[in-house]
Amino acid sequence: MIKNFNYVMTVFTREYHAHSQLRLKAQQELIIELSSPIISLSSSLALLPIVGEIDTDRARFILENTLNQCVDKGIRHLLLDLSGVVIIDTMVAHQIFQLIESLSLIGVKATLSGIRPEIAQTAIQIGIDFSKISIVSSLEQAIATSKTY
Repeated sequence: MIKNFNYVMTVFTREYHAHSQLRLKAQQELIIELSSPIISLSSSLALLPIVGEIDTDRARFILENTLNQCVDKGIRHLLLDLSGVVIIDTMVAHQIFQLIESLSLIGVKATLSGIRPEIAQTAIQIGIDFSKISIVSSLEQAIATSKTY
């Protein structure tokens, strides 16, 4: 009787743990997806506000999600607002600029706004070339300069 009870408890615990892990993974994916929304401002203009800490996994998700959503929504100009990002490491800074280059390859012009001094220093330290990137200091300026879209 005790062996049967132990067996049932062991199987129940394993199944409950597996179910909990699946729910946790689904919730984490939803949080990541909601943390980088593409907000349409017009038929061809959109905004990607990036807020909070960006790790390598989130940066990779932002890259994939942004490219797919821009194609799906027919976006020609994307405003990337980094004013909500306090600090990023060199790998993440590199991935953000890879996003801009990837957007360019699919015909989407990207404008960066809200770059904090810490992020600017990191980007310069890793040698990112800003010559082909449209950069403005604030989201307000980005919207004002994108009125043609």
